[in-house]
Amino acid sequence: MDEDMKWFEKWFNSPYYHLLYQNRNDDEAKKFIKNLVNFLQPSINSCMLDAACGKGRHSIYLNDFGYHVDGFDLSEKSITIAKQHETNHLKFYVHDIKNPLRVNHYDYAFNLFTSFGYFDDEKDNLLAIESISKSLKKNGLLIIDFMNSIKVINNLEPY
Repeated sequence: MDEDMKWFEKWFNSPYYHLLYQNRNDDEAKKFIKNLVNFLQPSINSCMLDAACGKGRHSIYLNDFGYHVDGFDLSEKSITIAKQHETNHLKFYVHDIKNPLRVNHYDYAFNLFTSFGYFDDEKDNLLAIESISKSLKKNGLLIIDFMNSIKVINNLEPY
């Protein structure tokens, strides 16, 4: 891999990342999306963006509810796996979160499973939020699922 790449550009495309998360529970993702959809009550015509979608678990379940969904991730390996599930209303892209995939296009944008905040420079985190914001239609919603970092740090097992 290119030595100029940031650690997260290497990590999320590494075999170790895919090994670590190879057994993620799809039932958990399906239940999470079902609860989210029940809470948000989006119209059936809603267009949704899954930013930093990984292998597309959440995108797939959003699409199962009938929504038009685009998912993107920096990891080519993850997107290769996700693309196996593409349909006319479910598309996946290799894409950098700091740039809008489409402008003023989505009713909802999701950033799930703590896939935000990896940049060393806070300016890049701000670029990511601005990028997703530009992707949303007027009055669109951004939902970020982020772990409680204080709790994690206080309860982290070193080994």
